[in-house]
Amino acid sequence: MNHLCGLSNLNEKGDSLPKDLTDELPILRAFRQRYESALYHDNDENNSADEEKKDSPAHQPGAPAMLNTTPTYEISQDDLPSSGLRPLDDATLYRYLLADRLGDGTFDEEASYQRLISALQFRKQYKCDVIVQNIISSDIPPKIQKAQRLRVGIWAGVDEESRPVVFERLGQFFSSGNASMMSQEEWMTFYLYFLETHFAKIRESAKKSGRAVDRIVYFGDLQGVVTSILNRKIWKVVPLIKSLVKSVECHYPEVVDHIVLFNVPRVASAFYNFCKGFVDPVTAGKIEVFAGVPYDRFNELISENVIPVEYGGKNGIAYPSTASE
Repeated sequence: MNHLCGLSNLNEKGDSLPKDLTDELPILRAFRQRYESALYHDNDENNSADEEKKDSPAHQPGAPAMLNTTPTYEISQDDLPSSGLRPLDDATLYRYLLADRLGDGTFDEEASYQRLISALQFRKQYKCDVIVQNIISSDIPPKIQKAQRLRVGIWAGVDEESRPVVFERLGQFFSSGNASMMSQEEWMTFYLYFLETHFAKIRESAKKSGRAVDRIVYFGDLQGVVTSILNRKIWKVVPLIKSLVKSVECHYPEVVDHIVLFNVPRVASAFYNFCKGFVDPVTAGKIEVFAGVPYDRFNELISENVIPVEYGGKNGIAYPSTASE
């Protein structure tokens, strides 16, 4: 949330929107008005409750007052109301509008609003803003560090639009059986760290480039997926994937610009089509699938200095194999 807030170097106006939205400003303004009405109503209710507590003999000083009206990237978990509502910038609101844009280009404002409210409640429940602060301070819990070894991904650089680029060894994860090494709740927490790192990397890139970066580019290496099919470990990953998509991913819409899956053998097509059935249609529409390593496609999206050496590029970044613990 609010990953571009506080970056005054974006442009002279301090505008965090990623592109010219002249034609879409009316719907964005209406969406903001509806959200802020709910935000102020929520704050009024919390302030009334605080006043009642002050009059109570059991009142303890230090109860949170009304939230600052300025959107911020960092916010204390304890300062948030139970609803999780907080001031939001235009870039965040627009991201949720895009998530439920219809095929004819119009917006389903009601669906986007419900998605946003649900996402804010989810963030409060799962302490996502604590995760944000942990990432900023590099205070990563040991369980998350373990998961990072069990499901390996690297941030390899940025593309020409300054979007962060991630490569992940999905095939090795599927074939390793590592999905059973941690509980679904622990994997959910890991995935939240992974997604919040998306925004930390986007924010870092925006700060360096002066651009309103709003998405990442994802490359998933399926090398090893045949082994996972033969040893049937891939089907043990399916419940985890379905759970993460259903419980988490819907709350983080419009984060990825391109999704490139490569080293995908024909025999894995059935599994791919199965998974595609429960992935968000907008996300599914961004997926490209290649049988081998599509270096030419890589080079259309990112420079050779970002492509890891093992895929034919010049990026010598450490890219460890998936661990088995």
